[in-house]
Amino acid sequence: MITKEIHGGYTMPFINTGELFEVFGVKIHIGVNIFAILMFLVFLLSIKALLSSLKSKNVLGIIFGLLATLSFGFFSLATIFTYGYPILHH
Repeated sequence: MITKEIHGGYTMPFINTGELFEVFGVKIHIGVNIFAILMFLVFLLSIKALLSSLKSKNVLGIIFGLLATLSFGFFSLATIFTYGYPILHH
């Protein structure tokens, strides 16, 4: 289902499956927004950069590529699984 949510006057399109379950007080939804898509694209580019630096044996490139891959991969998945906006407390 494609819906539009209003957050502070701004509209952002979501693909939403609804609330699935709760983990440590965080409600888990499968929702995709533009921010999650952009972060996932950066994640894919960081994988490409990591593989390129591994091929050329560039140590500094390997370190930054690994850090970028881990951080953007984690946050893109976290954004998708928490419906784009994690609510940590009520």
